[in-house]
Amino acid sequence: MRLLAFVLSLSLLAGAAPRPAHAAGDPSILRATLANGLRVLVVRDTLAPVVSTEVSYLVGSSDDPAAFPGMAHAQEHMLFRGTPNVSTDQLNTIATALGGDYNAFTRPTVTQFLFTVPASDLGVVLHIEADRMRDVLDAQSEWSDERGAIEQEVAMDESQPGSDFFNDVRAKVYAGTPYARDPVGTKASFDHLTGTELKRFYHTWYVPNNAVLVIAGDVDPAQTLAEVSSLFAGIPRRAVPARTAVRLVPVPRTVIRRVTTLPYPLAAVGYRLPGVNSKDYVASFLLQAVLNSERGALRSLTTRGLTIGSGFQADPALPESQLCYAVGAVAPGQDPWAMTERLESIMARYARDGIPADLFEATKRRVIADQQLSRNSITELASDWSDVLAVDKEPSVEHEVALLRGVSVADVNRLARTFFSPAHAIVGALTPTYRAGTQSTEKPSETLLPQRPAGNVALPSWAQPVITNFDVPQPSLSPTVSELPNGIRLIVRPETISHSVFVFGGIETEPPLQEPSGSDGVSAVLEGIFDYGTATVDRDHFQRRLEAIAAREDAGSSFSLQLTSDAFEQGVELLADNELHPRFDEASFRAAQRQAAGNVAASLSGSHVIALHDLDAKLLPAGDPALRQATPQSIAAVTLDQAKAYYAKAFRPDLTTIVVIGDISAPRARAVIEHAFGSWKATGPKPDLTYPSVPLNAPAQIKITPQTMQQDAVTLAELIGITRNDPARYALTLGNAVLGGGDAGPLTSLLFRDLRMNAGLVYQVNTSLSIGRSRSRFEITYASSPQNAAQARTLVDRDLREMQRTPIPQRELELTKASLLRRTVVDASAEDAIAGGLLRRSIQGLPLDEPVIAAGHIKATTAEQIRDAFARWIRPAEFVQLTEGP
Repeated sequence: MRLLAFVLSLSLLAGAAPRPAHAAGDPSILRATLANGLRVLVVRDTLAPVVSTEVSYLVGSSDDPAAFPGMAHAQEHMLFRGTPNVSTDQLNTIATALGGDYNAFTRPTVTQFLFTVPASDLGVVLHIEADRMRDVLDAQSEWSDERGAIEQEVAMDESQPGSDFFNDVRAKVYAGTPYARDPVGTKASFDHLTGTELKRFYHTWYVPNNAVLVIAGDVDPAQTLAEVSSLFAGIPRRAVPARTAVRLVPVPRTVIRRVTTLPYPLAAVGYRLPGVNSKDYVASFLLQAVLNSERGALRSLTTRGLTIGSGFQADPALPESQLCYAVGAVAPGQDPWAMTERLESIMARYARDGIPADLFEATKRRVIADQQLSRNSITELASDWSDVLAVDKEPSVEHEVALLRGVSVADVNRLARTFFSPAHAIVGALTPTYRAGTQSTEKPSETLLPQRPAGNVALPSWAQPVITNFDVPQPSLSPTVSELPNGIRLIVRPETISHSVFVFGGIETEPPLQEPSGSDGVSAVLEGIFDYGTATVDRDHFQRRLEAIAAREDAGSSFSLQLTSDAFEQGVELLADNELHPRFDEASFRAAQRQAAGNVAASLSGSHVIALHDLDAKLLPAGDPALRQATPQSIAAVTLDQAKAYYAKAFRPDLTTIVVIGDISAPRARAVIEHAFGSWKATGPKPDLTYPSVPLNAPAQIKITPQTMQQDAVTLAELIGITRNDPARYALTLGNAVLGGGDAGPLTSLLFRDLRMNAGLVYQVNTSLSIGRSRSRFEITYASSPQNAAQARTLVDRDLREMQRTPIPQRELELTKASLLRRTVVDASAEDAIAGGLLRRSIQGLPLDEPVIAAGHIKATTAEQIRDAFARWIRPAEFVQLTEGP
């Protein structure tokens, strides 16, 4: 569920022509329904010269034919494979030059297509989406090429740690319904699927009267709606079939005790809660927020040292229900069954005694305050509105917000009594396999960014400007920068787009260089101590004070605060108290120590972490500080006095930057920050936090065989001799974008074209270039079927040597420049991204306007400079190759 802060009264209009309706009292929001049934919403947000569009088709994985699970997902892919009017190469050329975010997602009930680009390019995006709504190719030849990549995605999905358990639970809970099928699809299904069947699916569901178009950003709503009407109004509507009703049966109590692919023991207790179509859905949403509160009994399991992670998590909501879990991860070697009993006891207590009234009111207040946040990100604003209209299917945002405000503690207590029944719980006690994987259990998002076509591609007239016009508007950073008397660098960026304020802080620390010998892991213990309150206020009372002002706060070497502007003074005082006066008592120290030891033990139980450490050991010389590794034993040996000493040594105001962004003036921000943090003093000279230079690595091979992997996940890594002061870094950065995407997106690349689009060997291929003050690193990563891994490596080597021998074709260079220059605009389209960039550059010692400086250098870089930089710095024969797979 996505709830928005601004309350609007919007009516659904239909007629022979679009009849726009402004939101009551808000001319920045306009909506209409075209005569063909397409619903359109335009929201003006002037945070940055950026626009985000999201087209939601009301069809998803639950509409897959029984014989072809994954068809909706496959059709999502095929919308990137061209139309009768725009070829695949044309579409990919345009999308590459646009340089923003270009993505798609298949969900159970909707399929969504997203662009985020400079606002001046909105017309190009609307042409693309109108063309794809009018028709699509779905050619068998294109599907044959795409099938190999989507089957790699299936293998990647099945390799995700924990997927075996959660997929089995989904199949049991939704047995006999479309939701029981694998939404991603199966290899068997895709092997039998044809382009003809895909085209039939497209014509059934991809129609304007089954779609919602949301446009958010720095646009004129009336002009935008007129442009939408001119492009989309002529697309004919077609009847959409009625969906088969889903009837859920009660879930009997199910207990699953098994070995699984997670790297740590996990206890999970699942329940089926109300879905989007239920009148209780909003109350369920709020109940979940209460259960996941920092003061709730579930999260407290971690702060009490009983788990290394705990809380309440939810699968995406379906119309009829939502599958949710109380979870607790315990340290390796512990029995998860005992934790399942504790979780069930907590849930039974909530069902019997209800939710504490003060916790409910505090959570409700915070959730409502959070609704300001979508205004602070243009992409999130479009996404939130899309979900409200296409997923939640509310008649208006005003209605949804009113429902939230109307939820009472009695409502959530009734739901707890009804749904938290042990007779219908799904209980999982999961023990890890030896060397289980440690990839995220959250499936990576679709990254269906375009490949870069070879050669010159003639573009439609409406798309020509994306190549010829590099002068896209640059966002104006214009922050106010000052230094406090104690050395804190303060950066303030006023923004009045909402009434929220963000504070982001960072202390330049390097634990491998700063932790004393024999106390590896002391920094991890210290970071945990900040979760337990302050020297004068315990955790519970500290959280209550945050709740009273609806604030969210984190302290440590990286710290943050999120709240409304009227509570800024109180929030900063709480943040400073936590940051400057950690709770250095024995109980808090021991709890943080246990959690840090458990986290490290779980991490070291995973094959991926082991593999990455082995990779570093091949790249770096023996004894290098970057190879230091905390262990459960080293953390257990850390003392409270050592934690205090490390804090005094490493946490210094003269190595600290604080960024304040939001609805606040620079003078007010400085006065409040200086009052709260002014007493913080540094002792002794600043430490040297630069890693020593190291010799370049020799080639090597590493093979790890996790039990979870169906693919070979390959990492090619090497140290390179360039450093941040070398002006050739810009040519290398631009070349990296051509080769593997770089900041333009990992799939807008030569490697993506050759390994995925032309050969179908991989689903993703990424490159990473990290240029530092004293050492730099270049990496290429991809995953393929084991039988294709050698061929993929051959193509990688071929493309690298081509980059070193031959200047990039001029058209290719123009595309990449256009992409990178536009990306600098899109990267500043959210307040947290703006603040994060300012903070990162400040700590790294870079100019705050480095993106603008880099854009100038990139614009001037030649193809010959890129060739020469690759020839000098990249060493194709010297990679360390890490292979994780069967």
